[in-house]
Amino acid sequence: MKLFYTLLFALLSLSSWSQTLETQLSKSYSKEEIAQFKAENSLPLYEYALTHACYIIDAPQGKDISQFPIFDLMLPQYPEPIVFTNFGIRILDRTQYYSVINTNKILVVKSKNVLSLEMQNQKK
Repeated sequence: MKLFYTLLFALLSLSSWSQTLETQLSKSYSKEEIAQFKAENSLPLYEYALTHACYIIDAPQGKDISQFPIFDLMLPQYPEPIVFTNFGIRILDRTQYYSVINTNKILVVKSKNVLSLEMQNQKK
C-alpha cells in the first residue's frame, strides 16, 4: 500500500511540475510548440532557461547599442531572476541583446546552445 501511495504522489508531483512549467512557457510559446518540446525531450532546457537565460550587463564603453531593440525594464527594482516568458521573449539559436530603456545597460538572453552547455557543465 505504501508503494501505491508513493507512486501516486510521484505521478501527481510530476503532473503538477509539468503543468506549472507549461503554464509559464505558454506566455511565449503555443501549445503546439510546447508539445514539440515534450516530444523532443527539451522541456528540461526550457525549465532551466526560466531562471538562467537572462541577465543584465553594463554596455561596454564606446559600444553603440542604439541598434538593439529597446526593452522596458524597471531597474534596479526588477527582481532577479529575470524570467524571459514574463516578457514574451523566446529562446533562440542565437544570443539576443536588448537595450534597457533609460539606462546604459543591456539585457542578454542566452541562446539554446549556451543554456545546453551550462546544463551539461552543472551535471559534472
